[in-house]
Amino acid sequence: MGIIRDRANKVLGLFDELSLDVIVIVNEANLEYFTGIDSGLMFIVNRSMDTTLIVPRLDLQRVQEIVGNDTRLIGYSTIEVPQRMPGGESLFVSKSLGDYLLREVGLKPNNIVGIDNPDSTVAKELNSVGVKTVNINESILRLREIKDEYEVRMIEEATRITEEALDDVLKSGLEGRRERDVAAMLYQGMISRGAEDVAFKPIVASGPNGAYPHHVFTDRVIRRGELVTVDVGARYHLYCTDMTRTIAVGGPISGKIRDAALAVLEAFRKASNSVRPGVRARDVDSIARDVLAEYGFDSYYIHSTGGHGVGIEVHERPTIGPSSDEELQPSEVITVEPGVYIKGVGGIRIEDTILVTESGSRAISRYPVDLF
Repeated sequence: MGIIRDRANKVLGLFDELSLDVIVIVNEANLEYFTGIDSGLMFIVNRSMDTTLIVPRLDLQRVQEIVGNDTRLIGYSTIEVPQRMPGGESLFVSKSLGDYLLREVGLKPNNIVGIDNPDSTVAKELNSVGVKTVNINESILRLREIKDEYEVRMIEEATRITEEALDDVLKSGLEGRRERDVAAMLYQGMISRGAEDVAFKPIVASGPNGAYPHHVFTDRVIRRGELVTVDVGARYHLYCTDMTRTIAVGGPISGKIRDAALAVLEAFRKASNSVRPGVRARDVDSIARDVLAEYGFDSYYIHSTGGHGVGIEVHERPTIGPSSDEELQPSEVITVEPGVYIKGVGGIRIEDTILVTESGSRAISRYPVDLF
């Protein structure tokens, strides 16, 4: 069974639960989840589990090679210029994408449509002619939260690519390089190993810049005797990973920043070891926070321990933080990432991508963490 058929089957129960006639997916990340391609415009599922994927006309041939016969595939254009190619180029031509649902699917005012973005142009078009829409985005996000074996493999491969790229950069040395040069090396290393993109713009924060959790790399030259925080992740077959390491340049560090680094390392290990099914997400956060408080660094800890799940998006469900009421479930993929940020001095963050298993957890990231 292909990805499209498998993912469509996961929403089958929504038809009876919400009395739906049709399910329509328009959000970019949800489209990627359901179709496995990166250029969808609209994905449609009916009660008979027939599916239709609409893509831009210019992507029609490329996507056809990817999805084959797994779904009905339609190219969309606002104007037929040039004329469709001989042999049956499947096109829908209209000024309105939602018009496909009215003209081709045949939706009427008594129909009910489940859609993942009730504020989208498509939803508004349907509402304007009396078709009722129901917001199903929460249900879709819950589906995406639990990863299947394929998704875990893709995240594992993205992680392998990330770790190999980072290893090459560290072996070549950080001292004397600009932050932006290190970021470029990481990007090139991931792309050359098979990533289609980075999961996010790499963070390379050296010396005092480490005090900024979302630092944007600069021309600052990395010096011996300081820490560099590298937050990096590849995207492979649409799936992301997220890993942070803090590295001492030119040998061990000392003083307050060394104490902070050791505190973060202990917080990271204890929080990571607590990850298992049934544990409340906020408890994972509090374990790390308590360790940092014990060492007097809790006031420098200004974000959530893990903060997020990882999958099609680098930040998705579940939320790992002090206000989260969620309990961890098997097959979720999350991050644990405690940090300390001292203005004018620097910062430390350690982050792994972790799979919640039936009986505990397994780190997907394997790269050494004690690099200082």
